[in-house]
Amino acid sequence: MRDAYKALSDKGFAEPDVDDVALPGDSYVDFAFKDKVPAGLFLGNVAVVVYLAVVWGAPNIGTFDFTQHKSGDEKRSQGMSLLVVAGLMGAVGAVLSALWLQALHLYAVRIISVTLQATVAALLVGAVAGFMEAGLAGQAIGLGNLFLAVALGLYYISVRHRIPFAAANLAVASKIMQRFPQIALTAYAAIAAQVVWTSLWTVALVGVWVIAYKDGGAMESLPSSTTTHFCVFLMLLSLFWGLQVLRNVVHCTAAGTVGEWWFSPHPEGAARRALRRCVTTSFGSICFGSLIVAALAALRFVLLTAKRRKSRGSVNACLDCLVGALESNLKIFNKYAYVQVALYGKSLYDAGLDTMLLFREKGWTAVVNESLVSSVLSTGCVVVGLATGLVGVGLVHATTACSDAEAHAHEGQCDTFSVLLTTFAICNAVGYAMCAVVSSILDSIVATVFVCFAEDPVALHITNSDEYMGIVDAWRQFHPELLTHSTFSASVSYA
Repeated sequence: MRDAYKALSDKGFAEPDVDDVALPGDSYVDFAFKDKVPAGLFLGNVAVVVYLAVVWGAPNIGTFDFTQHKSGDEKRSQGMSLLVVAGLMGAVGAVLSALWLQALHLYAVRIISVTLQATVAALLVGAVAGFMEAGLAGQAIGLGNLFLAVALGLYYISVRHRIPFAAANLAVASKIMQRFPQIALTAYAAIAAQVVWTSLWTVALVGVWVIAYKDGGAMESLPSSTTTHFCVFLMLLSLFWGLQVLRNVVHCTAAGTVGEWWFSPHPEGAARRALRRCVTTSFGSICFGSLIVAALAALRFVLLTAKRRKSRGSVNACLDCLVGALESNLKIFNKYAYVQVALYGKSLYDAGLDTMLLFREKGWTAVVNESLVSSVLSTGCVVVGLATGLVGVGLVHATTACSDAEAHAHEGQCDTFSVLLTTFAICNAVGYAMCAVVSSILDSIVATVFVCFAEDPVALHITNSDEYMGIVDAWRQFHPELLTHSTFSASVSYA
């Protein structure tokens, strides 16, 4: 492995002598194109969205309205207002995500405890505010926040003993991020691309809506049918797929960079080479894993918003629970699978299978599943997503609401609840996805450290001895039983 990455750093990318390089065990470097079909499908998806936006959306966005009666600036359509909101939400999500990245960068060691404690405090404040609000709704909100605060507080108490181990891994990740600032630049570029993608998709959505409902697109004319739900699913699949691909490009870029840093004594230009592999030979694998997660996310959205959920509430609730559990497990699978995709150029299926077998052989499955890093990073992204969704709902309500007189005269035609619900869900998803891009840097680095430490810990001792000692000390303190394997015994004695 060290020879393979040395060849990459010395000769560039995809040289013939490193296309098939033997590694310790059954691993090998093979940076040939993998999973070509998903890559072609994703490019086709992008082409379709661009076509819909240009041919259907752009000519109609200036005249499209959700309701037949509105207040405010009559010269600007509600479709144009929706596009403005999409752009603003992209900016809000980008700013909040950038602030979150800086917090992770500066306070990596303390961020776990601080995030959990701050979230509990915020929920308690929300509970107090809810109880102070008159009415049953305020009490329900207060009870909900109080329940979440108690649950998260108990979770914090139960995992306190694992925080130092997670903090040690985050400290190493922070040092690597400082060593390779190009990874953060890649994340910022991905966020900008997400803003563009979301805006383009919004224009395409307006175009589809106008073509489907040529009678003006009023909300009361929307039928509840299987065809409608299927169209919603396809549009959401397109949106989520693009967001997931951009996130996973950052993930694989970080993983590939860490791999070169781990195995090569001269990792200069590692981030550039890793990014190039992500958008060429490994792009199909990235698209494949992203498609699976995006499909499950879109399906959950349709289950939550389907109008027939009232008559089949228990069925939809069970389906939503199953889909959510499957989505969560696939995200964990993809995270570690993408590490081997970035390191070795494997297909997604082979990478995921090999990673799970590796962790099972080393006895690391429980450690990987109980990692606090992903949980804390996800908590930050949930906060960013909620903030983005709430701001988006406020802006859409302000730009699509009827005047009081129109609301009394045309109550049914002024109902925008479905629009607001959809806006919150989409803005929340976009904000979460943007935050997930920057959070995935540290998460990817920690995941890559796990994989590389399982594969060849001695390599890090040779290339970066200080970081090696920090990782070994953390494992000795919190998981000494997992250092008894022969590989680790040799590594520890070598130190």
